[in-house]
Amino acid sequence: MQRLIQKVKQITELKALTPELIHEFVDKIVVYAPRYLDGKRVQLLDIYYSGVGILHELTPEEMEEAFQHRLTERNKEKTA
Repeated sequence: MQRLIQKVKQITELKALTPELIHEFVDKIVVYAPRYLDGKRVQLLDIYYSGVGILHELTPEEMEEAFQHRLTERNKEKTA
């Protein structure tokens, strides 16, 4: 965790997600075959962070909730 924090401290202002940043923070990304859950296409993935491992795997319900929350926030930003 300390290695991750040190890497984060190196970046003061993130303007774009570059391949160099991905290589610095992510060890690997595992993408699983898509499946259908309640008529919706769901595709799970695991992100293994450098020096940390996998943090928390979201359930399809949690992913949908996070997606809906992000849409709501984005709509609020557009109208503000």
